[in-house]
Amino acid sequence: MNANPMGALRPAYGYLPAFPRVPTTARKPKKRPLTYRHTDTGLIAYHHRQPVAWIVQGYHSGQLNQQPKTCHFVDVAYHRQTTHGINLETADFETVTQAVTFINGVFGGAA
Repeated sequence: MNANPMGALRPAYGYLPAFPRVPTTARKPKKRPLTYRHTDTGLIAYHHRQPVAWIVQGYHSGQLNQQPKTCHFVDVAYHRQTTHGINLETADFETVTQAVTFINGVFGGAA
């Protein structure tokens, strides 16, 4: 049995050195813009090298008042943080410019 006559325990390898003083004012994190990469199906928006949104152009052919009708649209799927995790949300627009503007707004412009 090992007895400690001093009454206080001391680490076997000595004490750890003290941490250097860190200023209390933290730097404001840099805002990095979203980057967009073209793919075969559309655009992918990246934030900090992680994909956060997908922009895909599409069309629908059908009928309206017994006449052939084709409508063009742009679908957007993006990640949204919630209190319970991450949701995959969708939105649709008429042009790619509207979709990109929306994604920039969702992620704080240059989030």
